[in-house]
Amino acid sequence: MLDQFIPSAALRAGIALLACATVLTGCQRPAPGPADPTLQAPTVSTTAASSAAPTPGADSQAGPVRTWTHDNAVKNADSAIAEDQVRQSPFYTVRVAPADSPENMSESFTYLSIPRNGEGKHGYTSEDGADFASNAGATMSWSTFEQSADAVVEVSLNTGATISSLDEVTIRPASLRLHTTLVDENTIRIEVPASEAGVRISVEFAPELMTVYANASTGLATQADGNVPIETEPRNALLIFAQPPAPAGTVPTAADGSLEYVEPGQVTDLDSTTAEILYFGPGTYWMGSNYRALLPENVRWVYLAPGAFVKGAFRFADPADPVGGGQSDYRVTGYGVLSGEQYPYESDTANNYQRKDPKADNCHATCVKMLQFGSSDAEQHLELQGITIKEPPYHSFVVYGNEDTFRMDVSNYQQVGGWYWQTDGIEMYSGSTMSHTFFHANDDVLKLYHSGVNVNDTVVWKNENGPVIQWGWTPRNIDGVNVDSTAVIHNRMYSGGVGYNTCVFNSSTHWQDMGSRTTADPATTVRNMRFTNTTVEGGVNCAMRIYALSDMENIEIDGFHIDSWGGQSPYLQQSVLTLLTNTDGEPVTLGNEVTDRNGLYLHNYTVGGEAILKAGENWASHETGRLNFDAETWDGWNAEADGQPQGPAPALTVVGLTDGATLTSRQVGLTGTTDAARVAITVNGEQQEVPISHGCFNARLRLPDVTNWVRVVAYSETGTVSVRRYMVQAFGDLVGSLEDPRGDDNGPGSYTYPTDSAFSPGGFDLTAMKVYRDGGVVRFVTTLASDVTNPWGANGMSTQRLNLYLRDATATDTEVTALLAGTNTFASGAWDYVVVADGRNEGSTFGPGIYDAAGQRVGDVTLTVTGPYIIASVNAEVLEGLDLARAGYQVSLYSSAEDSESVGNVRPVYSAACFSAQTCEDWVAKYRFGGGRGELTEHSPYDTDLADSNAIDMITGDAAQAEVMDLSQERVVAPYVGLTAPDSQ
Repeated sequence: MLDQFIPSAALRAGIALLACATVLTGCQRPAPGPADPTLQAPTVSTTAASSAAPTPGADSQAGPVRTWTHDNAVKNADSAIAEDQVRQSPFYTVRVAPADSPENMSESFTYLSIPRNGEGKHGYTSEDGADFASNAGATMSWSTFEQSADAVVEVSLNTGATISSLDEVTIRPASLRLHTTLVDENTIRIEVPASEAGVRISVEFAPELMTVYANASTGLATQADGNVPIETEPRNALLIFAQPPAPAGTVPTAADGSLEYVEPGQVTDLDSTTAEILYFGPGTYWMGSNYRALLPENVRWVYLAPGAFVKGAFRFADPADPVGGGQSDYRVTGYGVLSGEQYPYESDTANNYQRKDPKADNCHATCVKMLQFGSSDAEQHLELQGITIKEPPYHSFVVYGNEDTFRMDVSNYQQVGGWYWQTDGIEMYSGSTMSHTFFHANDDVLKLYHSGVNVNDTVVWKNENGPVIQWGWTPRNIDGVNVDSTAVIHNRMYSGGVGYNTCVFNSSTHWQDMGSRTTADPATTVRNMRFTNTTVEGGVNCAMRIYALSDMENIEIDGFHIDSWGGQSPYLQQSVLTLLTNTDGEPVTLGNEVTDRNGLYLHNYTVGGEAILKAGENWASHETGRLNFDAETWDGWNAEADGQPQGPAPALTVVGLTDGATLTSRQVGLTGTTDAARVAITVNGEQQEVPISHGCFNARLRLPDVTNWVRVVAYSETGTVSVRRYMVQAFGDLVGSLEDPRGDDNGPGSYTYPTDSAFSPGGFDLTAMKVYRDGGVVRFVTTLASDVTNPWGANGMSTQRLNLYLRDATATDTEVTALLAGTNTFASGAWDYVVVADGRNEGSTFGPGIYDAAGQRVGDVTLTVTGPYIIASVNAEVLEGLDLARAGYQVSLYSSAEDSESVGNVRPVYSAACFSAQTCEDWVAKYRFGGGRGELTEHSPYDTDLADSNAIDMITGDAAQAEVMDLSQERVVAPYVGLTAPDSQ
């Protein structure tokens, strides 16, 4: 039967259709009234329902289970569809029945989302965040139904693949422990209990699973070659949203105000409605790609009935009176779908709804948001209930105006198809609540920037960009946030460096300058935030990164459970706790957790079931807990767990190792004393027990890696421990070294750093280069004056590009020879090989690798960046025949660039006039060095003067760098420099 909202026959035949044959004719809008339900209406089924159809606006729930389908559905998973069609999943069929009569199955429509709506990129070729999902053929199916009693759900896999047991099916979140049975080789049955909260689950069949891999240089991939695993997820996802009956006050009636029943079809004229309530009954609606509804101030409620599918977006009017204007009671309710599928990524109303102009800095104010509100100084409230947002082209929900007066209650809200970057979750305003939601997002999910916020029962499927929980970006005053029961069922988060805006918990650095350490405000405070029962199923890249922009007090993370770490290195998985400063150098503070219990408290934080304890042996950055908190925060945090060992820690002393040392041999001995029952020593995760004799112990260790983590643990009889930790470098046998003065990272003396904090002081200042032999590997270890940062998440480093040229010691020619393209630099004689270390340009013509004098790539470079060291490791066979101890070296450091902005991946150095925006646009100074000779051009070679070297620093030996790089020369000719032998240092 049809269970839908049917106006009277007179109205059907009269007002609406006599005035206008269809909504496509462009005739004048009729007065608010009911729509014709026969226009593209879906079939709505209720099992065990009464025979009477409900009146318009009534709650249509008439049986224990309610489903719907769409007559205009099309099973298309790879291309565009017509405006009046609804995309249906070809991969799954979902049927639902009351648990007490499972034979009465009704099909529940299974929707489908695919990246970019199958239409590709609209007028652009650059990345948009959906690239991996599109290339991998990822899709997301979902089915929504209502239930007022226990139900059974049958899910059939329609791909032709089969399963033989329930071991090949996973239901997430796993904590729900829903009972399942195997019906046949492609169908399972799930028992779903009725609940006022509803149920949001992912149903995952083993034949659909794919492993997502990552490469720090090239990004995500579905192939293992040269990559590391990040997580495993279904290629074709299926979600089930079992909803409770519509709560009271969420289905509008005539008593609630003037209603307009919007007619299914094209909708482009909502901007002038006189109604207070817009009612979208079952059916399909589309606004097109160049319109979003700009609702007048009289509209306060949009209702999307079950079976309503609206392609478009709603912007509620900004209050005409910013002091007391606007509606006091907004509502967006119903179990319908609001889809952004017709809009391109960053659909910008200021650019004719095309993607944001690449010259525009951002489109925060002008890009289409699925739901946008304006607030005044008057108290306002929003109820957001039930709806599913599909494929947002940008932020899905924003409020502009006075954020302190806008409160909202969110429930049973879903976001699917969050393929693009910037498809955030929801920002929670002061005094707001949110419960029983699902987010598929490619940016920050839970945005907790305000006080008095309560969030409960959130299921998250996280794409690459942004963290799960965010409270940073700018200094804030926040007091009283409670977040309970957050289940991260999948995530693709990864990075090429220790990124600022990632992990499960995050307080990011300042949005205006993410690399800056001086954007904090000690006059602001974040306090009384409590996060309980947070689970991560599968692997994750990191637990928390907190770059404090405000004072912090009483932050608690209780019951935080991670299944496992992803496949990236422990260095990339580290958690961070850093207290930033203001421009005067005054740091923000963290409460003292040790004495006052007023800092950061981790309780029952587990990884792989192992409880992480500050008093234990597993919390550090290279250990299970992956915590790498700044030393000055030591008293400000603690990590405890129920049932942890109690009592005094044993005494322990260790002699023979120094934390941070660089050793000349891979063999090292250590000794120690203890009153413990036993001692164990771990080197890079490999543990050995060490015998104790009369309170003393000794051991001989081999350090196998470049960076080695040594841990000495003494265990008492009760299980308490004392731990000593050491990080030591071992590069191999030293061949020789070059030294360079500090402070000459200014080329000829005039070069100036870009103003963006990605270019940190000392980050281009060469101080040494050492050559090591380590078996069949040669390591070139270059030291900078400061730690190498990686602000753009590349492979170890983002802004630097290092060239090391080698010349045979027997060479006698002196002919001036060009170095690599783009360097604008020459050498006094031919070179034989160049080693290129670059974190960003894998696959470019002169990307990372070893090249011969003819420009042919002859070998690979393994790049390792740790602290101030850039370590380029190469196969010794490639350099066979070259006497490394006697060879000549030319070492120079450049600013790395992408192919589209440079020659040879080297950013030009521009003139002082260009840098100061006299002859160039003002953005140049943010990302380009100044003090050279040329001006910026739009096309290759991107520089009007090629006589000045683009090297920021070079090792010139006895020659003065300022003279070698003098700008008055026609060309810069760098000398080769010989190594200083180890025995002469």
